[in-house]
Amino acid sequence: MEKLEEIITKKELMDYYGIHRDTIEVWVKKYNLPLIEISTHIKYVKKDEFLKWEENLKKNSK
Repeated sequence: MEKLEEIITKKELMDYYGIHRDTIEVWVKKYNLPLIEISTHIKYVKKDEFLKWEENLKKNSK
């Protein structure tokens, strides 16, 4: 049986970073956050893809 991938919901990102949902939309549009939208109320990113995205963002900001 294949292992399910871990995900981080948009709400979890907002809570963890203490940010507004509009900030996440900026990350998607301006910084290419790989957010998956199932419906208007269900949005998430795969955890491994988020960690890679975050690491690349850190490298590029130096």
